[in-house]
Amino acid sequence: MSTQQHDGVLDFPGAADLVAAGRTPEPDPAVLAVALSAVRGAIDAETGKAPAPAAAEPRVVIPLYRRRRVLASAVAVAAVAAAAIIAPVVSMDGGEPAAGAEAAAFFNSMAKKAATSADGPYWKITSTTSAPGTPTKTRTVFLSPDGPTAVENGETLSKPQPNGMSWLVGNKRMGWNGLKNLPTDPSALRARLAAGKTGTEADEQVVTEAGQLLSFSPARAELRAALYRVMAATPGADIRTEVSDAKGRKGTEVNWKYVGADGPGIASDPHWIIDPATGGILEESRTAAEDYDGSGCEPSDGVDKECTPSLSEGDLTSRQTFLFNGPVNRIS
Repeated sequence: MSTQQHDGVLDFPGAADLVAAGRTPEPDPAVLAVALSAVRGAIDAETGKAPAPAAAEPRVVIPLYRRRRVLASAVAVAAVAAAAIIAPVVSMDGGEPAAGAEAAAFFNSMAKKAATSADGPYWKITSTTSAPGTPTKTRTVFLSPDGPTAVENGETLSKPQPNGMSWLVGNKRMGWNGLKNLPTDPSALRARLAAGKTGTEADEQVVTEAGQLLSFSPARAELRAALYRVMAATPGADIRTEVSDAKGRKGTEVNWKYVGADGPGIASDPHWIIDPATGGILEESRTAAEDYDGSGCEPSDGVDKECTPSLSEGDLTSRQTFLFNGPVNRIS
């Protein structure tokens, strides 16, 4: 077929995009079924024929001079239908494509779980923390409008502060009442979390701050649900099911690709383990993103009594396992 003949067959809006798209993997049967339905609908629309009953599909005789145009239009509709099913959402602020289908589906399901969680006047967090070269500690922190109260091994370590406490949202710090006023529309919330950054840096900031709000804040149920919906549109997550935390509880692990600092000279990747039944974070941990020779840390009395030993890529650098994380009616 000549170039002119090709141009004639592909004379429809979007033809150039189809030509430029190149080869794609074969879709699964479900995608083909939806695309086939779209093709049939397009042919019916082009020919003016009413849709036939599913049990009877009479042949439609189309004049030869119209066949190429009908076929090309139908192919375009099929391509759009298939793309709508399998293509990821594109990031709106210059970052990478949004979360893959598996991660997006998981985060959206967690949003539904989080939306039904309880609220209360105070927030209690009991967790164990561990890191290489340091003993495991169990601590309870009560969050209130007046600030945090920490209790470790039955001993009160701190009392509420006059200025309360705050959380980083975008490039601003926000107090207890500020969290209550954060938007729950995912697009508006993401814009607040990403403030001051663009592209991949914005994605990383969104993940970091959303994780902090989900694991260590009194965020109300609607806000927690919105945070998960923001995650559903954020790239960088790999999902693994049936993963155990340090206490042996099963959950879904979210491995983020973003590398951050976890001490002097240590680059690490963040991981979450989420309870699929409640949407609560069971555990947060970080693993070394590369080998670390132990340099960059100098012990000093009262500050760094221990230094992180040498690490291999993938070794655990820190872990916080949440034993309780939810609202309470009083601090006790």
